[in-house]
Amino acid sequence: MITLHIITREEGQINRIAEWLLKENLVHGGVDVDYQDTLVLEGETLVRKTTYKLQARTKSLLYNIIEGGLKSNFHENPPYLYTSPIVNMDKDLAADLMANTLKI
Repeated sequence: MITLHIITREEGQINRIAEWLLKENLVHGGVDVDYQDTLVLEGETLVRKTTYKLQARTKSLLYNIIEGGLKSNFHENPPYLYTSPIVNMDKDLAADLMANTLKI
């Protein structure tokens, strides 16, 4: 099992991604969305930009489906995607996640 981390600079896009993930049963238990300021250098100037980050739990077997869906559905401005492993999880929560996400 993994935690998805999806980052974009567009609030509307992060909402569309969340809706797609939930409707397709690619994640379980809802999604967490936060916004944060990110500092970047543009030339010699430090610039503050707002980014939106979505986090959700899923099966690692669904990663390729999620990555492909993001590339095809959001190709005009693709979000950043990375994952982190879930090392330990309550057995009831793990069973619930396995039962309520897309079967492959």
